[in-house]
Amino acid sequence: MRLFFYAFFKNNALAQKPVPLEKINWKTLDPLEKIGQNSVKQKENYLKRCSEYSNSNQTEKKIKLKEERYTSLVGGYPIKTMIPTIARQDKHVSAFLISIAKKESDWGVYSPHKYGKDCYNYWGYRGSYNPTISGYSCFDTPEQAVATVGGRIKKLISKKINTPKRMVVWKCGSSCANFPANDVQKWISDVSLYYNQLNS
Repeated sequence: MRLFFYAFFKNNALAQKPVPLEKINWKTLDPLEKIGQNSVKQKENYLKRCSEYSNSNQTEKKIKLKEERYTSLVGGYPIKTMIPTIARQDKHVSAFLISIAKKESDWGVYSPHKYGKDCYNYWGYRGSYNPTISGYSCFDTPEQAVATVGGRIKKLISKKINTPKRMVVWKCGSSCANFPANDVQKWISDVSLYYNQLNS
């Protein structure tokens, strides 16, 4: 049958004419629609699948654009290996991950090591997982580091700690009273420089 259709229709064969996404409708999805043999439920399923495919494509494009932007910003610094994972975080979480890492470790240049191994802790994060002698978490992979630190930042944002000025709790903890005022202001200023740039 395929040879029959190819021989007589050649370039007019439907399979050889891709339909642009924006022109997809019931008739291009299912020829039975032309003769009214398609159920409402089937139509809903087709529409749902098309919508999911379109949304997925748009999301991946946005992530790719973020990844390219972040990569051009951090250049060849060690944090570069984390950028694909950071780009998949919420925009505000991503911005804090990059800006705090710049302030705390110069994007991984000055970061904790354990037994000569990079701990992928570019934020000065102190947690219970595999701590170094100094109390910094030593992560196994860049992905684990981003997931853990990003999760912590996300929780802080949910508590309205959503600007560099409020995020200074990252440096001070519950109070900055025991820190020199100039150091506190410098932390806010330095983090703001990149955070604001990434949210513009």
